Amino acid sequence: MHNKHDLILRAAEKIIAAGGIQGLSMQQVANEAGVAAGTIYRYFKDKNELILELRRDVLSQVANSIFADHDQGSLEQRFKRIWMKMHDYGKQRSPTNLSYEQYAHLPESNTEEIRTIEMQLFEPLQRLFQEGVEQGVFQPLHPRALYSISMEPSMAMARAIRRGLIEYNAKDITLACDICWRAILIPTPPTN
Repeated sequence: MHNKHDLILRAAEKIIAAGGIQGLSMQQVANEAGVAAGTIYRYFKDKNELILELRRDVLSQVANSIFADHDQGSLEQRFKRIWMKMHDYGKQRSPTNLSYEQYAHLPESNTEEIRTIEMQLFEPLQRLFQEGVEQGVFQPLHPRALYSISMEPSMAMARAIRRGLIEYNAKDITLACDICWRAILIPTPPTN
C-alpha cells in the first residue's frame, strides 16, 4: 500500500488532470486521498509546496521510464531509444501527463532547485549529447540546445496524439525520430 505522502501526490495529480490547477484545493486533495485535511500539512506546508513536490515526482517518473537502458548500444541506438521512450511516455493519457503541462510552466516551478533536479535526473541525456559532441558526431551546441532541436519534437508529436489532433503511424514516428537524429549530426562529406 502506498504511504500517505504518495497517496496525497497521486490525489493532487488526479485532480489537476481532471479539473486544472486553478481549482486545486487542499480539501479536494484530502477527500481524494482519503485522509484528513490536516494530514496533508504534515507533508506539505502549502499548495505551492505540494505542486513543486508533484513536479519533482513526475520528473523522477519520466526519467526512470526513459533512461532504464540508456547506456546500451551505439550513440545512435541510445538516442533513438530515448527519443522513442519519450514519445511513448508523452502520448499516454495518464494523470501525470495531463497535469504536468499545467504546473510545469508555473513561476514557482522554475526555480534553481527544480533546474538542479532536472539536471540530475536527465543527466544520462546530457551525457549522451556531450559524448556526441566530444566524438565530433553532434553539432557543437550546448546540451539544452541539442535537446530542443532533437528531443522536443518527440514530446510535441506525443502531445498532438494525446490531444487527438493528429494520428501518426509507426512509419511516421520512426521517420521523425530519424530526422531529429540527423538534425544534430555534423554532416559528413560524401565519399566518391
